[in-house]
Amino acid sequence: MADSRLALSDFIQREKPQFIPDDERALSGRVATSRALITDFYLANLAQKHSLKLATLDTGIKHPAAILVR
Repeated sequence: MADSRLALSDFIQREKPQFIPDDERALSGRVATSRALITDFYLANLAQKHSLKLATLDTGIKHPAAILVR
């Protein structure tokens, strides 16, 4: 965990990412296929609400705001 915290801290210092408010209701979106997708769709809905994209390596997220990173 210490290594992960250090890596995240270094990333934030180096890249200066933009943070968006966590202002989406967790169950506001509809997930038709699986409980496992609730978090994925929550993040995609949050990105979409702020006119952003969710970059993911997960090929299973079928959402207009999700883009697959290869």
